[in-house]
Amino acid sequence: MDTVCYEKVLENVEQGHQVMVFVHARNATVKTALTLREMAANQGDAKLFHAPQGPEYGTAEKQVMRSRNKQLRELFPDGFSIHHAGMLRQDRTMVEQLFSRGLIRVLVCTATLAWGVNLPAHAVVIKGTQVYDAKKGSFVDIGILDVLQIFGRAGRPQFDKQGEGIIITSHEKLSHYLALLTRQSPIESQFISSLTDSLNAEIALGTVTNVDEAVEWLSYTYLYIRMRVNPLAYGIPYGAKERNGYLNSTDLGRTASHFYIKHDTIEVFNEMFKEHMPEPDVLSMLSHSQEFEQVKVREDETSELEFHMSENCPLPVKGGVRKQLRQDQHPATNLHLQRFCRLLLAGL
Repeated sequence: MDTVCYEKVLENVEQGHQVMVFVHARNATVKTALTLREMAANQGDAKLFHAPQGPEYGTAEKQVMRSRNKQLRELFPDGFSIHHAGMLRQDRTMVEQLFSRGLIRVLVCTATLAWGVNLPAHAVVIKGTQVYDAKKGSFVDIGILDVLQIFGRAGRPQFDKQGEGIIITSHEKLSHYLALLTRQSPIESQFISSLTDSLNAEIALGTVTNVDEAVEWLSYTYLYIRMRVNPLAYGIPYGAKERNGYLNSTDLGRTASHFYIKHDTIEVFNEMFKEHMPEPDVLSMLSHSQEFEQVKVREDETSELEFHMSENCPLPVKGGVRKQLRQDQHPATNLHLQRFCRLLLAGL
């Protein structure tokens, strides 16, 4: 995959174009950029990747060398750079500006750049289609919506007449992505997954007070557009009856809105909360919060966590870490909460 990626990048760089290479993990940006730079050096193509020398380049180089990011300092002289959400905001802004000015030939980045920044390139390469899904605890195929958004970076209307989008994937996945790209299936809204929390926030603010206002608020969303076109996809049967009435937040609804707590978590608290709860039960309740659903335990971490559970947890934990490996994250979450509280109390 690295070889194919380098070949495609080299083809465009030889023609004087800039290239964005999208990967699906922050550490993969550095790894891929270093690999591409090494391949260029080994094949004698390193000079092709160098940005045009001049006063502007000299000023930019001094700016990069002042960065605390070691990888940025190492990669820039060879025409490469990286961009991901884990970098400092000032470093990301600097990289975006240098790339837009043509001083970076190849930018290896994550999909956050495609969604959050208007920074096009002539060619875009998606290296691999497997992305880690924290909710499922496994790798899944990148969605067609992300692919289209990334491909939307290819081509600069004010400079190019065309752009080039390249996706590198395994052979068995090739037909899947070709079908999605050529059939142009409608893109459905994902807003319904957070509709409850968003509507509750509007009701708590007082901007939505009745059903009519809720309908008007909803009409400003893409979800509304798709629900009218394809209602069955959102669980709305034909002939659904209209209901009228006023909307008011309950105490629980206002609490969820003011403290940005998911409605699923508030429901858990409402069910588990009791008067005069002992501390172990409070921590157990907190560990059931939906906000912690991404906490996962790897097999090689189990022994270490069991040690901390026996040595560093002043309060008892219901269940065990090994139970968490069977899709129950609550004991491990409880452990992390207790360790975090101990660090806070110790002033660390």
